[in-house]
Amino acid sequence: MKTLHRYILFELTGPFIVSFSLLTFILFMRNMVFLFPKIAGKHLGWTVIAELIVLSLPFIVALVLPMAVLVGIIMSFGRLSADNEITAMKALGIPAHRLMLAPLGAAVVLMVAAIWFNDRVLPEANHRYKNLLIDIAYLKPTLKLREGVIMDEFGGMGILVNRIKEKKEKRNLSLTAPDQTELGEREPAGPAELFGIIITENPPSGPRKTIVADSGAIRMAPDNKDALLTLYHGEIQEVDPQRQQQFQRLFFTRHQLRLRDVGGMFDRGHSSSYRSDRELTLRMIRDRIAQWRLEADSLYRMARVLLDSLPAGDSASGDFEKALQSSGGKNFGRVLPRVEPAAAELPSGTLTSYLKSPKMRLIQTCREAGYTQQRIASLEVEFWKKFAIPFASLIFVLLGVPLGILSRRGGAGVSISISMGVFLVYWICLISGETLADRLLISPFWAMWTPNAIFLVVGFWLLIVQVRGNRSLALARGGIDFNPLKPLARLLRKKRGHAGEA
Repeated sequence: MKTLHRYILFELTGPFIVSFSLLTFILFMRNMVFLFPKIAGKHLGWTVIAELIVLSLPFIVALVLPMAVLVGIIMSFGRLSADNEITAMKALGIPAHRLMLAPLGAAVVLMVAAIWFNDRVLPEANHRYKNLLIDIAYLKPTLKLREGVIMDEFGGMGILVNRIKEKKEKRNLSLTAPDQTELGEREPAGPAELFGIIITENPPSGPRKTIVADSGAIRMAPDNKDALLTLYHGEIQEVDPQRQQQFQRLFFTRHQLRLRDVGGMFDRGHSSSYRSDRELTLRMIRDRIAQWRLEADSLYRMARVLLDSLPAGDSASGDFEKALQSSGGKNFGRVLPRVEPAAAELPSGTLTSYLKSPKMRLIQTCREAGYTQQRIASLEVEFWKKFAIPFASLIFVLLGVPLGILSRRGGAGVSISISMGVFLVYWICLISGETLADRLLISPFWAMWTPNAIFLVVGFWLLIVQVRGNRSLALARGGIDFNPLKPLARLLRKKRGHAGEA
C-alpha cells in the first residue's frame, strides 16, 4: 500500500507543479497590467522593480495554491483513469476512497504551511508592497529637456533650448540618476551639449532675470537629486518690476545654475505604519477586534443612558429598546432607518437645540455603533479567511478525486475547464459571503466557511457515487453526460410496474 501511495503522489507532483506555475504566471501578468501604469516613466532601478515583483507574489501564491491542488488532482486521477489503472486497482479490491489517502495527507501539509504563510508572510508582504507603491506614487517622473520647448517645471524658472546634442544625437536630454540608463555626462569633458539657451526667472517678488547663453552642459549633482546646468558665453539681464528704469546686464564666460529636485530619486520616506485588514497577522486582528469591542461596549452603555433620558411617549423609544435588548446590543446600530426623523417631525425650536437633544445624540451613537460593528465583522472575516482558504485544499482533494476518475477521457483541457468552473462558483460564494458579513447580515464565520461546507457535501456525494457505482457520470471527448436523476427515473419505473400488476 505504501508503494501505491508513493506512486499516486509521484503522479500528482507533476500536474500540481505545472498548474501552480501556470496559474501563478497568469495572475502575475494580470497584476502587471494594472501595475505598469503606476511605474511607467518613473525610471526605477532594477532592485526596486525586483522588490515590487517579489512583494506582489505572496498574495498570488495564497490564491493559487488551492486552485493548483484541484487542477493537479483532476489531471492526475484523470490520467490514471484513462489508462485503466483505476480499474485495475478496483479489481484488486482497492476502493476509490483509499486512493485519496495520500493526496489528503499532502493536502494537510499544504494546508498547515498555507495557514502559516497567510499569518506570517502574507501580511508583511502586503504591508511592504503598499508602502512601496506609496513611495513610487510620490516619485516624480524624470525631467527631460526637449528642443524648442519651454520647460517650466523648475518652480518659477523656464528653460528653452534650441538644440541638443548627445552622443547618439537624440532630440531630447534626460536627467536621471547615475545608476540608471539615460544619463547626461557627469562632467562636460567634450563640446557643449546644449546650444541656444534662454532661461527666465520670474519670482513672485524681486527682480526678474533673463539668462541667454550660446551653449551649455548639464550633469547630475553628487546627491543625484539636483542637476547642475553649466552655461558658456552669455549674459544675465535683470530688471526690477518696481524700478523698471534700473536695468542690469552682466556678461559671463561660465555660469552655473542648480536645478533642484529634478533627479527623480526614489525616496522611501513616505511609508505608513498603518496596516489595513489584509496587512494584519492573526494576533494583530485579535488585538484590533478587542479594541473595537471595547468601543462597542462603551457605545452600548452610552446608548442605554440616552435611551433612559428619552420621554416616555417617544415613538422611537420602543424600537431602540428592542434593538438594545436583542443579541446583547449587537444589532442596535441597524435600527437607524426606522428612527431617522423626517423634516415634518422636527419639534418646534431651533435646529441647534434639536441636534443636541438626547434623541439626536442617541441616533448619532447608533451610527457610530453600526460602523463599529461593521469594522468588527470585517476583521473577523479576515481572521476566518486565513483558515478557510487553506482548508479548501482538503475540500478540493475530496472533490477532485472522483471528478478526475470520472473525467477519464477529457484530457488537460477538460480538467482545467472543470477546475475553473469550480473555482468560479467557490469565489462567488466567498465574495458574496464577505459582502453579507460586512453588512452584518450573516456571521463572519459562516460567511467564510459556507463555501467549504457546500463543496464538502458535493465532494462526499461524488465520492459515494464513485464508490457505489450507481450513478451515470461520464465525461467524453465532446462533452459531459451527467444524469443524477437516473435513480429517480428507475424508481418511478418500478412503481409503474407494481401499479400495472395490481
